[in-house]
Amino acid sequence: MNSIDFKKYTRVIVLVFSLLILWPFFNSLSNSNDFEIFMGAAKRFQNHLEMYDGKVVYERYLHYYYSPLFTFFLQPFVSLPEYRFPADSILPNIMLSMLCAKLVWNTLNLFFIYRIAKIILNIFSFNKPSTQIIFYSILIFLGYRWLHINIRYGQLTIFLLFGILEAFCNPKANKWLKWWPMMIAINIKILPIFMYVKLFFDKRIKVMMGIFIGVLFITFIPWFFIDKVYFMRELLSWLHAINPVQTSHVVQVGEGGFMDIGAILTKYFTSINAPREYYVYFAKLSVSQLFWLTQILRLAFLGGITYLILEIKKIPQNQFSNYVQVSLVCIGIPLIFPHQRDYSFAFFIPALTVVVFYFLQNKTLFNAVQKTIFFTSLLFMGCLVFFEIFSIETRYFIIGLRTQGIGGILFAIGYFRLIYQLKDKELTGSF
Repeated sequence: MNSIDFKKYTRVIVLVFSLLILWPFFNSLSNSNDFEIFMGAAKRFQNHLEMYDGKVVYERYLHYYYSPLFTFFLQPFVSLPEYRFPADSILPNIMLSMLCAKLVWNTLNLFFIYRIAKIILNIFSFNKPSTQIIFYSILIFLGYRWLHINIRYGQLTIFLLFGILEAFCNPKANKWLKWWPMMIAINIKILPIFMYVKLFFDKRIKVMMGIFIGVLFITFIPWFFIDKVYFMRELLSWLHAINPVQTSHVVQVGEGGFMDIGAILTKYFTSINAPREYYVYFAKLSVSQLFWLTQILRLAFLGGITYLILEIKKIPQNQFSNYVQVSLVCIGIPLIFPHQRDYSFAFFIPALTVVVFYFLQNKTLFNAVQKTIFFTSLLFMGCLVFFEIFSIETRYFIIGLRTQGIGGILFAIGYFRLIYQLKDKELTGSF
């Protein structure tokens, strides 16, 4: 395949990928997603009403857990005229404010995806254009579902991943400005704070302190513009709502099916069950026992990540070895944090790129067991079979068994094993 063919096929790949991304972009505009929750909370914020009280629900039964800052950012949209499109229009019964908010957010997601792709593809290089095209094609095929459901359901995971990669894996970024997207991400949805693991082992204490101060500053931006008593009340309510030792964060059921370690243990080791799900349990642990078992397994995963990062640091450091370390921390986020759903597996994208790269580079690294683990995990997570083609009953069955969460754990185990095999080699993202 010569260079002309390479350019032609690259254009085709970009075109196909763009069309695939535009599908959920437009689909989300006329369908309900989590922006109904965000905008509902923003409306209450505008009217100085409680957002986090357990009795306050959005879209029938859902609660708002993100920061007051996020609702502050949404104020321009909830301040738009309360116009609703006619029932016989192309956007039936959609509020103008909702349409504008989704359009802006979806457009930002396109930018975040572009930046993620650019950062990742700058880390990998190939001697053969044909191999590069295969690499692109496999990544689109395997990772597309995570991007699709994030855009369709109005989620923030793409932004969180962008903030992490921009901060840790973009060598051309400004020394301090590159941390701001991640600081905003930490404030809104706390998950990127897990990257402190990486910063700690990098001995970047000044950066850790700078991020803490930056997050603190961002948190109090609304304080300068709204009633201070109301803001402090909501800020304290938010901190109480995300307190990880609350029973609601230990016993995880409902709200569309969670996929993290705690949710899997709740499913299989307690008799507590979510509506419309099958009862499947091997033991009846108490809340206290469930809490401690969850913490032990979380620490076990954290211990594995820590060990591999320290081992990688013993080999010559370069951009790719740094990227592998980031991928290890990212893979822990949807498994260790509570209330993580299938769209959170977008954090697996950096690890997925490493797996695909080494599979193309050296298939002998993957024995039959490892191939089976990766194939099964990708199948369970919906990367090989798009779950949305199934009936709602089948999807509830898949969610009810925590199939996607089990797939995530299997993928993590396979990935840890692969990195362990590579720890005695000089990690490089080119062949």
